[in-house]
Amino acid sequence: MNDKIISLPNNAESYYLLARKKMSQQLFKDAIVYLKKALDHQQSRDYIKDLAMCYAEIGQVDIGAGYIYECIVTAETFADYFYILSQLYTKAREPNKAFLFGLYYVQLTDDQSYMAELVKTFDVVYKNKAEVEAESALFVTQQIFQYLFSRGRINESIDWISNQPLALQARKEMRNLRAMAYLFMSRYPEAEALLEQLLDEDETDIHALCHYTLLLYNTHQHSKYQHYIQRLNKLHPISEDESFKLGIVLCYLKQYEASQALLLPIYKKKMLKNAQLYHALSFNYYALGDRTASEEMWRQLVRLTGNDTPSPRDIFEGMRYLEEQVIPLLRSDDSHHRLLGIFLISQLDHKETMISKELWDELEQMRDYEKLYLSYIFHQLELVKLDFIHKGLQALYEVNQEHELLLAWIDNAEEVIAAKRPLTVDAYAAATYYAYSKVNGTSASMKHCAELFNTTHYQFTKAYEFFKQNNV
Repeated sequence: MNDKIISLPNNAESYYLLARKKMSQQLFKDAIVYLKKALDHQQSRDYIKDLAMCYAEIGQVDIGAGYIYECIVTAETFADYFYILSQLYTKAREPNKAFLFGLYYVQLTDDQSYMAELVKTFDVVYKNKAEVEAESALFVTQQIFQYLFSRGRINESIDWISNQPLALQARKEMRNLRAMAYLFMSRYPEAEALLEQLLDEDETDIHALCHYTLLLYNTHQHSKYQHYIQRLNKLHPISEDESFKLGIVLCYLKQYEASQALLLPIYKKKMLKNAQLYHALSFNYYALGDRTASEEMWRQLVRLTGNDTPSPRDIFEGMRYLEEQVIPLLRSDDSHHRLLGIFLISQLDHKETMISKELWDELEQMRDYEKLYLSYIFHQLELVKLDFIHKGLQALYEVNQEHELLLAWIDNAEEVIAAKRPLTVDAYAAATYYAYSKVNGTSASMKHCAELFNTTHYQFTKAYEFFKQNNV
């Protein structure tokens, strides 16, 4: 009998030792698993560094860099992390990034031995050291801004820029990034002031033109927007960076064919692993009819970022559903139809993403009762009577989504509320379903309806008798 007991790792150091062993065997995917477990127990610079390096070894350097960026934006002392980034991109054979991150590290630490190593490794020759250092600082700030921005951490991305030296903040690249962040936060007056200043300085600034056109689109300045969208469609970018920016913005503005013409060559040429590129190409492909390519681009985006936002298919189908099923109800003269329209919005996945600014504006102009229902749904306002109506709609919607049934429930629920009867959702929902089935010819039995809505036969009978007595 073998009395040996196999001990399982139960602390950070044990997992880290296992990870180091896997790294020595070049089993980097296994090492990543153990390093993550070590980090679950204890945060450590060494664990994070090795995790980033393992991702570089398996060709996912940007995921590894994300762990380092996270340390930079949260740590009080972060200079050494730029050294790690330099080493990381050296490992990944991306010399430009490796040099620029390394040079920024040298600026922070005055590590001249590493500067000499950089010059030797990358065979660098430059005439003006100050200019190269300024470009390094710009590059680093842009990279971390994009990391935060692409994950929806917009306020943090603005703070990151605000914490840089004033000379760096004043560069047009930084002001454009800040304006873009303001746009996404709907801080339109601040964005407008920045962008108009940038265009006064240089009317050909393609980034400012793109952002300003977005501003006009979002703020419904229709005549000015038409003028600027025509300008964008006539632009001939002089660099890949300008083509990329213009292509991304044109996608957002639903100019899918023009966007695809700019972005697809960049993707085919460089096979860039870029979240914005995958996102735009996926939407372009879907809008232009290539569903398979759209889904593949979305899969690549999810692999890169873990993105859980709605896909182009979700967005386009959701928008079609809103236009065909929901908006006609919202615009009805009948208040019960309007309530049903709001309920149907509440059942949408990613509803906050699906609802356009124009639709929000329309919802905000609705009458007080509908506004209360909106507050109940979106702000969790506690409202007993609307809670009764809403939960009944939910119960019925799970069984049958026909609008006539749901409208019958709203009628019935208001009768129950007016009679000041106990608001027992299941019994009245079951009675409503039974009455509806009799009218439309499906004739579900009383027993079936009571079981379907998890209520007793006695409660069901009382609810149904109330409806009969009141000619509901």
